[in-house]
Amino acid sequence: MIANIVKPGRKTRGVLNYLYGPGRANEHADTHLVASFDGFAPDPGRDPDATLAQLAAVLDLRVMQAGERAPKEHVWHCSIRAAPEDRPLSDEEWATIARRVLNATGIAPAGDPDACRWIAVRHANDHIHIVATKVRGDLRPPRNWNDYLHADNELVAIEKEYGLRQVPRGDRTAAKQSTRAEQEKAHRTGRPQTARERLRITARTALAAATTPQEFFTILGVSGVLVEIQRFPSGDIRGYKIALAGDTNKDGQPVWFAGSTLAPDLSYP
Repeated sequence: MIANIVKPGRKTRGVLNYLYGPGRANEHADTHLVASFDGFAPDPGRDPDATLAQLAAVLDLRVMQAGERAPKEHVWHCSIRAAPEDRPLSDEEWATIARRVLNATGIAPAGDPDACRWIAVRHANDHIHIVATKVRGDLRPPRNWNDYLHADNELVAIEKEYGLRQVPRGDRTAAKQSTRAEQEKAHRTGRPQTARERLRITARTALAAATTPQEFFTILGVSGVLVEIQRFPSGDIRGYKIALAGDTNKDGQPVWFAGSTLAPDLSYP
């Protein structure tokens, strides 16, 4: 099974239009809900009296209540696809898989009455789409940092339990090797490690200790690392880069490394 979590969006209704529409090549068939946050969300696919506007309003309720405190990109969208050779899964099985992924990612922890509102939509035999709005019942954002990795780890367990094809996963934490120039620089300066290697270790240590992105950046800052956070025009975090204090280029400027250049699992997403 493969999870695909796309960049958060701003328009709940727009995502629903696609999910309940014909698809790009009329491939969507029998679109319907297999599960929702409370089991009572309106389903325009099966209920002739339900509308997409009603469903969007139900999902967006807490976004509206939060007002300016709600994130602008409040729509969380994850698709989960089975392998072509897997047996067809029932709606009930897909519903259970959706709940497990929502729990693993922190979007809707099991037993949490303030979890985000969500739906799981099926419009094909081999996959579902999960759509959630990222405002909890207490009007705070969910703690869904590193959600792709958590979702993928949960799918590994699901594959085994359901007897599905165990999709080969590459080494998601495989790190880029230091360049020859970086190695020579470390030798000249008497350092046992290159700047890239030291920053990678420092970032991984901070990641293990942090529970939020802000805590991650704070720990980096007190570890003797320079941190620069990059943001979208909306103010949301786009990424980050770090540098060792005292490690400069020929112009005397810090030598920055984006998280993704240290290792794939250290990128901000």
